[in-house]
Amino acid sequence: MTKKIILTVGIASAVLFSGCATSNQEPTTPTAKKQEMINTVNNLPAWVVNPKVEGGIASVGIVGYSKHGLEVMLPQAEMDARAKLAGQIQTIVSKLQEKALRHAKINELDEFETSFKQATKEVIKKMPISGANRINIFQSQDGTLYVHMVIQKREVSNYIGDMKDTYKKHMQEAKLSRQNIDDGMKVLDSMMEKLDEETK
Repeated sequence: MTKKIILTVGIASAVLFSGCATSNQEPTTPTAKKQEMINTVNNLPAWVVNPKVEGGIASVGIVGYSKHGLEVMLPQAEMDARAKLAGQIQTIVSKLQEKALRHAKINELDEFETSFKQATKEVIKKMPISGANRINIFQSQDGTLYVHMVIQKREVSNYIGDMKDTYKKHMQEAKLSRQNIDDGMKVLDSMMEKLDEETK
């Protein structure tokens, strides 16, 4: 009986001390937590902080540690990266679209602009971001997985250029005049020229 009591006390003590040791390793003060965050960032590859790639649109997908391992984590991180790529492409194309529309002299501009922007959203939404490639992968000490993915700007330019029929269809459905549809195609060409300049 005495041996059982000693054994129980021994196990309880071991658990208690191991718990204390673990809690001592974790940062408890705001300063310590800040320092841990700085250390984490300093240990990340440069591409995590600045994912830019010449000639491409790049992003970093991030996913927290999963006990199921890379088989589950990698697809989730890539999905996160592709969603961010789609957002970047939308921003880039929207800016070029605004520039092209500002220089266009079109009758009933408001109605035309609404139709044109709607067509752009549809084109971007259907863009096969699956064409993005994984170029870097890193797993930090806490298990977080970082995936660096890039899609070439030329691919984006070619895809949008192939979508002229989508733009034309939207403008026809909006019952715009033949002149406005022709003007819309000129706006699209202007937008494509600017996108081509960015992809060189």
